[in-house]
Amino acid sequence: MPSIRSLLVAALSVSTLFASPLNKRGCQNTPTSRGCWGSFSIEDDPHDVWPNTGVTREYHLRIGHKTLAPDGVPKQMMVINGQYPGPTIEGNWGDDIVVHVYNELTTNGTGIHWHGVRQLFNNPADGAVSQTECPIPPGGMRTYRWKATQHGSGWYHSHYSLQYTDGVLGPIVIHGPRTANYDIDLGPVLMTDHYHESAFKLQEKVSIDTLGLPPVADNGLINGKNVYKKGGAREEFVFTPGKKHLLRLANVGSEVTFRFSVDKHKMTVVAMDWTPIKPYETKTLFIGVGQRYDVIIEADQEPKDYWLRARPMLACLAVNAKTFNIRGIVRYDKTSTAEPDTLSHTIADVCVDESPSDLVPYHFHQVGLNAINDTGFSANLRPELVEKSKLRWNIGLEPYIPPKDSPTALSYINGVAPKDMDTYLVPVDLTSLGNEDKWVYIILQSSLPLAHPIHLHGHDVYVLGRGGGLFFEHYGLNLENPTRRDTVNLPATGWLALAFRLDNPGAWLLHCHIQWHLHHGFGMSVIEGTRKQVASVWASRKDEEERICRAWKATGLESRH
Repeated sequence: MPSIRSLLVAALSVSTLFASPLNKRGCQNTPTSRGCWGSFSIEDDPHDVWPNTGVTREYHLRIGHKTLAPDGVPKQMMVINGQYPGPTIEGNWGDDIVVHVYNELTTNGTGIHWHGVRQLFNNPADGAVSQTECPIPPGGMRTYRWKATQHGSGWYHSHYSLQYTDGVLGPIVIHGPRTANYDIDLGPVLMTDHYHESAFKLQEKVSIDTLGLPPVADNGLINGKNVYKKGGAREEFVFTPGKKHLLRLANVGSEVTFRFSVDKHKMTVVAMDWTPIKPYETKTLFIGVGQRYDVIIEADQEPKDYWLRARPMLACLAVNAKTFNIRGIVRYDKTSTAEPDTLSHTIADVCVDESPSDLVPYHFHQVGLNAINDTGFSANLRPELVEKSKLRWNIGLEPYIPPKDSPTALSYINGVAPKDMDTYLVPVDLTSLGNEDKWVYIILQSSLPLAHPIHLHGHDVYVLGRGGGLFFEHYGLNLENPTRRDTVNLPATGWLALAFRLDNPGAWLLHCHIQWHLHHGFGMSVIEGTRKQVASVWASRKDEEERICRAWKATGLESRH
C-alpha cells in the first residue's frame, strides 16, 4: 500500500467564508414557499452565512433517576426533567441557544453534547466529557451557549460513559428553509434499541466470554414507546389526507442500525444530518446510529391505519435485535384505535449508507487535493482483549481512554501533552490561510466484518469514497460536491475516505457512535489550530471550566471511562 504521505495531501483555493450573497427579497415560509426565510432563503449556504435573529432560547435540563416503562417493562432510567426522551430544544435558524444543565444524579458526573452542531469558534460548548470538559459533578451545573448557524434536525445526548443508553438524550429542531414544500411538521421520530437492564451493568458482561460483542438489546423504541409482550403502547402519528408531512428521523440508539419505512407510502428525502440535499424519492431509508434524515411523506393512500417501521439491519451484525416488532402507527383518522393490517415494503437487509448519487448536497462544495501540504492521516481499526477480559478498540496506536479530570482542550492550552489516547494534531495557523482552504484527509481501514458509524465533532465530513477491501491510491475519490454530513458508515471489512476543512480551532473527538465501541476505546482526539488560537476560543470560558474540574476532582468519583 502506498505511504500515507503520498496519498493524503491538501490545500486548494475555494470560496472564501462568508462570501455567499444574501437573499434580500424577503418572503414568508409557508406550505407553498418553504425555500423562503425572511431576508434569507434555501439558496444561502449555512456553512457560510446565517441570520442573526437577536432571539435567545433558554432551556433548563435536570438530569436524574426515574423508573419508567417505555415498552411496559419497568426500568430505572437516567432521564431529563423526569421524562424520556428529554424535552425538545427548539429554535429558529440564527437564534442563540442557552441551556442550563443540572446534575441531580448522586454517583455520576454528566454533561451534554449537541450532536452535529458545528460550534464554530465555540469549542467549549461541544459537551464532550474528557475532550472539552470535566463532568458536571453531582449537585453541579453547567451552562452551554451556542448559535443555531445550521437548520434542520439534530439531537443531544450525554457524552459521559454509557449514560445516553440509559436515557440521557433528546431531539433538537432548528426551523429554517427547505429544498421542497410541505404542509405539516410532525416533528422528531427518534428510533433506538432498548435494554431492560442498566447499561452500566450490561457493560460489565462484555468480556472474553462474549467475544466482545455488545449486550443483547431487548427491544426497540420510537419516540420512547413500543410494546413488549403484553405491555407498553405504540407511538402514533396522524396524517391529514392530501397533505404533505415533514418527519424528522433520527437513530439515537446505541448499536442497532435501522431501515425506516411507512407501509404503502413513499418519502421525499430533503436533508441528511444538518445538510440540505437535492430531494430524492425512496420507499425505505437506511439510518445508522447518530444519523438523521428529514423526509416529506404525502398522505395519498387509502384513508386507514398503516405501520411505521424501524427494521433492524442484521447485515450490520445487529444480532442483538431480538425482534422486528419496532413499530409505530400512522393514522388517517385520529379517533381510530385499530391495529394496522398493512404489509411492509420489501426491505433489503444490507449494511450500506444511502447511495452517494442520492445524497447530493444542495449547496455545491469543491474539495481540493493538491500536493501542497501533507495534513492527512490513516488509521487501522483493530480490537484487542486487554486486562484479561476487557475488549479495547484501537484507532491507530492505542484505545481512547482519556482521564475525565484532564480535558484535552485545556491540556493543549496549558502546554501539557494529552495522555492515554491517540491524538492527531493539526497546529495550522488558521488566520494565515487567506483565501485558501486547507483540508485534512482521513482514511479509515477495517479488516473486521462489521460496520461502524463514524462521527466527527465540530465539522461536517466530506465523504470522498468508500469500499470493500484495502484502500489504494488508484481508487477514484469524489471531490465534486461529495456527500457531507456529521455521521457516516464505515463499511465492514472495508475503507472510508473522509475530508474536513480546517476552519474551526479546538479539540474535537472522532469516534464510532456505537456506544459499546466508544466505551471501549474506539475514538481519538483531533486538535485543530495553534495553541494560541485554541486558547482564544476558550478565553471567556477557561476559568469557569477549570472551576468545574476542581469541583469534579473533589468528589473522588471515577477519573476514567
